[in-house]
Amino acid sequence: MNLKCIAVGVVLGSALLWSGGAMAGLRAYFLPELEEMALKTHPALQVAGAEIKKSEAELRIARQYPNPEAEGSVSRQKGLESGAYATGYSLSLSQTIEWPGRRGKRQESARFGIDAVNQKFTQEQINVRARCREFFYRVLADEHLVKIAAENLESAKKLLDIAEKRVRLGESRPIELVKARVEFFSLEREYDKAKTTLAGDRQVLQQFLGGGLPADFALAAEAAALEPVAPLKRWQDAAFASHPLLATQEAQVKQAESALGAERQAWVPDLTVKAFHVRDVDLKATGGGLTIPLPLWNRKEGEVAKAAAAKSQADSELRLLKQDLETRLAAQYSLYATARRQVESFQTALLKEAAESLRVAQFSYEHGETSLLELLDSRRVYRGTEQDYYKAMLDYQLARVELWRLAGGGVK
Repeated sequence: MNLKCIAVGVVLGSALLWSGGAMAGLRAYFLPELEEMALKTHPALQVAGAEIKKSEAELRIARQYPNPEAEGSVSRQKGLESGAYATGYSLSLSQTIEWPGRRGKRQESARFGIDAVNQKFTQEQINVRARCREFFYRVLADEHLVKIAAENLESAKKLLDIAEKRVRLGESRPIELVKARVEFFSLEREYDKAKTTLAGDRQVLQQFLGGGLPADFALAAEAAALEPVAPLKRWQDAAFASHPLLATQEAQVKQAESALGAERQAWVPDLTVKAFHVRDVDLKATGGGLTIPLPLWNRKEGEVAKAAAAKSQADSELRLLKQDLETRLAAQYSLYATARRQVESFQTALLKEAAESLRVAQFSYEHGETSLLELLDSRRVYRGTEQDYYKAMLDYQLARVELWRLAGGGVK
């Protein structure tokens, strides 16, 4: 019996360490702190940041001018009249001049590309924050479940002591003691399972944050309150007004329009301005000229058709994205509303009813008015109700996080 007391004491001690670490002197991390930590270290944001730098480099490329070309030659020459030998040479310098309209369209396309990747970066920030919230809420739910499992194990220990005493005094049948022992060992397995799940989810959160938390970190629990209900239309309006994915696709549509405009002007050839100086045995000349390619065989029809197809594809992808987003928001809102109703039901009625039922059963058993089986049934109902509540709360929190993510950062 002493060993059982020690085991239960260790269970309760470890459960209190996990669920109340801040009280024991450990720093408790709030969710906003973890989000800021994730935004600074997560590799996905580093990848998105590199994409921004690439797009900015594309704009610099579009702004660059073609380099001038210098050409020179030297020759040994013989004069036709004098028959004397001398050295002749020629020098030339040419510069291609791009048409301003096409050049402006290329730069415009590059700027829209920067807008697109900036919006992708914003969406990636939302994704990282959503994942951080998911892991945070999972760990908090696990801590509650471990605490409940430890309290249930302690209650089972007390019932086991009462059953052993009653059987020893002949007040109960031996079968009562068997049932109490089975209940105790069953709850012990549940506690071990809950503790393993908590350890796994803590490790997942730690890895997500790049190992930035101490090994014995604690989380600051939020109040288990339900937020006011916002109608689906408000979530949809928020998404269509400022969702980063929609803004990304809209920027890509504009980028495709600019690229199409550039290709439509590409058949107009660029000019090449040339200046030269020639000195031969019998000749010395300085002058200039223009070079204009003649667009006879290639008028860029293929490039224009390709750019037009890309523009049409971007338009279709934007419509598809809006349709998909609207559908997913409606489906997720339904899950969110259902989960919220379940939590509200637990908070307003089920938890109180289960607690009162257990209190009455405990009092009746201690005064010999009911059997151990009836008390165990009441305890199972209460334990299951409490565990189901925290699971329902986790479902609600995860559904709310996903709805927030789908709406591009929630309603304003």
